[in-house]
Amino acid sequence: MSSPFSKRKLLALLADHGQLLRQILRHQHLLRGSFHQVYTRCGKSNCWCAKAGQGHAHTRLSWSEEGTMVTRKVAAKQRKTVLKFTDNYRQFSEQRRQLRALESQLQDRLDQYEKALINQTRTPLGFRVRPSPLSMKTQAPLQTRPPRRN
Repeated sequence: MSSPFSKRKLLALLADHGQLLRQILRHQHLLRGSFHQVYTRCGKSNCWCAKAGQGHAHTRLSWSEEGTMVTRKVAAKQRKTVLKFTDNYRQFSEQRRQLRALESQLQDRLDQYEKALINQTRTPLGFRVRPSPLSMKTQAPLQTRPPRRN
């Protein structure tokens, strides 16, 4: 792979990285957890829920904190806000996964770019090494230093 192509690809990945990072940094409020509706019976013998199949509807937010499940009831006036903040958290998490994948691609491309530049620099100097199984026997051995003696 040529180094100009690698450089263009690196710059494109870097632009994608910056754009994704800006999207991540736009998030202002995050709530981690599962937002769901549950049904409970109140326990009053004369309430309709005592005879019905389902009880009173409640919305809750559940999350794990330090290995412990935590559940909190969400008031009716907070439902839209909590739903929005939990959606923000899901988007944030997905964007972080995308960022990690992009950083991995950046590292791979950077490794390729480094190899291309090294080969490009070695070739005019005559330092390029192309070992082949047949020519290994005919080539002069590489010069090595003897081990140090103390």
